[in-house]
Amino acid sequence: MEERRIAIVGSFSTGKTTVAEVLARRLNVPLLPEVAREIVELGFKLDKDATPETETLIFMRQYNNELSTDEFVGDRSLIDVMAYAGWVLDNQPRRKELALWEECERLAERRLRTNYSHVFYLPIEFPIVLDGLRPDDPEFQSEIDERILRLLRTHGVRYETVTGGVGERLDQIETHLSRTGSLQGAG
Repeated sequence: MEERRIAIVGSFSTGKTTVAEVLARRLNVPLLPEVAREIVELGFKLDKDATPETETLIFMRQYNNELSTDEFVGDRSLIDVMAYAGWVLDNQPRRKELALWEECERLAERRLRTNYSHVFYLPIEFPIVLDGLRPDDPEFQSEIDERILRLLRTHGVRYETVTGGVGERLDQIETHLSRTGSLQGAG
């Protein structure tokens, strides 16, 4: 059986955390910590108020978390990190600190296609649920969604789109994992 390195990707407020938490329990594999929340707790700002340095820190923590265990379910991935960082950097004046982020991009480009055994994309289907972390901005949510899809396609990352409520999404994921033999050993 292959290692289960599962990334649940999509824009904010698409249900990634809920799906990832249940899936990690069912598969009995670690759930990666949500790096963005850790960064906010350190006093950094996210999204539209982030800096290249903040995006680099988020990337490095995500990268390290993904390297720290052979198997995982993550409700964030390098794909998500790159989508948010891309938006931040495209909407700020160019500064020399951007060179930090460019090194992260080079690292990611070598790993995106092979870092995950399975990638499940959750499209925007529900109204934004305010969580104290992300903005109530459907336009921004759509822009991040478009960037995630572009990254998946540009880097040739295979992914499955899952839709519906939590139960339906989990059924779709488990059906896919069953077909690939990745459900064996699940608790």
